[in-house]
Amino acid sequence: MNGHADIAVIGAGHNSLVAATLLAKSGKRVVVLEQGDRIGGTACTDEIAPGFRVSGLFATADRLHPDVVSELGLTSYGLRFERAGGTLLLRPGEAPLHLPEGGAAAAIDTLSSRDGAAYREFERLLGAIGRAIEPILSQPLPPIETSGIGSILDLLMMGWRLRRLGKRDMPEALRLLPMALRDVTEERFENERLRAAIASSGLQASWLGPWSPGGAFGLLYHRPAWRAGLFDSPTHVHGGLGALAEALGKAATTAGVEIRTGARVQRIRVADEGVAGVMLESGTELPAHQVLSGVDPRTTLLELLEPGWLEPDIVSAVDNIRMRGTVSVVRLALATLPAFGASDEASLAGRIQIGPTLEYLERAFDPAKYGELPAHPSLEITIPSLTDESLAPAGKHVMHVWVQYTPFALREGTWESERQRLGDTVVSTIEEYAPGFSAAIEQVDVLTPADIQARWSITGGHPYHGEMAMDQVLYLRPVPGWYDYRTPVAGLYLCGPGCHPGGGITGLPGRNAARRALMDWKS
Repeated sequence: MNGHADIAVIGAGHNSLVAATLLAKSGKRVVVLEQGDRIGGTACTDEIAPGFRVSGLFATADRLHPDVVSELGLTSYGLRFERAGGTLLLRPGEAPLHLPEGGAAAAIDTLSSRDGAAYREFERLLGAIGRAIEPILSQPLPPIETSGIGSILDLLMMGWRLRRLGKRDMPEALRLLPMALRDVTEERFENERLRAAIASSGLQASWLGPWSPGGAFGLLYHRPAWRAGLFDSPTHVHGGLGALAEALGKAATTAGVEIRTGARVQRIRVADEGVAGVMLESGTELPAHQVLSGVDPRTTLLELLEPGWLEPDIVSAVDNIRMRGTVSVVRLALATLPAFGASDEASLAGRIQIGPTLEYLERAFDPAKYGELPAHPSLEITIPSLTDESLAPAGKHVMHVWVQYTPFALREGTWESERQRLGDTVVSTIEEYAPGFSAAIEQVDVLTPADIQARWSITGGHPYHGEMAMDQVLYLRPVPGWYDYRTPVAGLYLCGPGCHPGGGITGLPGRNAARRALMDWKS
């Protein structure tokens, strides 16, 4: 590229690779600069013991948008998905409740016909809301400050989509958004496990408990229109999420993107109030007309951007983005498959939830408020080797455990000293539901919030680059006024999960940011 690029993309996470590929397809010269030695960011597969491979921060690609897969032709580069198992709900002293994909309502009927009927109605309502807001969550938001007929029509169409819910569903949708998940579930369902399972799906990576107002938005966010339902089977990538990164890398290089690893960006250069390029830690300067950053907003604007280009009020707003990590990941190599009291192996191939009641979830959240670890954490477990035998030696398995409510900032001690205790707590918690589990363990690997920050350069170790609370989503993400991926520096854009629509493996922030950058290029 002869030391010059039209567009430089900082970081090689999945959103950055999506953005870079779409920009290159439009004819731009694009370079991706990754500080590490491999691409993918949090979409990775690690070998935690000889022959045992498992995904990193995220276990699945449930929310990867189908348009991203098709537009980049990812299946032609070897991307394969595996789906099975539905959801298994556990509670001490009771038989596991298996909710198969497409058959959750019938399974709930066996507990309570009233809950079965209520669940069908709830799924219908969420589906209707999801279809109405899908364009809002998958596309760039239309401008608030309208100056032309096109912008006005965009806003009218957004309102029209919500109005199409009808006189019954539209008021219920508006009522649902600010509610606490405790209220949402208790007014509809009798069964405690069902209440907790629904609430858990809306609380992922949040600084909210089931008693917290606004939790219902998370339920809608984590159950978008392109997913089948609340209890559909997890979407595993064959080979782990690292295989997604490989496919994205192939798509990018085929489109003409230059990917440089071991290229840490030290500064985003600015001239005449517009971006001028980047300077690498090695001292190499790379001029560029536009720069897209997949790094979190605080790191991008307060650490990488040359000082002095942002007004003090903007610096304060960015510094106040809430990025308190609450998630750890425990990955295990297992000699045998844990039973969990399930009647068949197929029911273990999906999502296994430990968090049997709303009170259990709230008590798991309580210690995090004070910088402490929960004695009984909320766990979401997957065993990807049940659908992908390539991940473990024959007859053996890998397990991925998403541990909710482990605070980044500890009141006492450090994560280095508490790592072992967290791993032991997770193992002992699982042992309560699967006796003999600890004897099957060959290796335990713990990723704490501090590890997440250090490994992937994510401020606060927050998987979503910022909390998905009501005051940090849609037009308020990452800060009010920056919902269109632009920053106050002309030519500098955000393309990571810290911007709209938010976190998780979706590819949408990268896709939308690329569209915005191309629109500005043309103008």
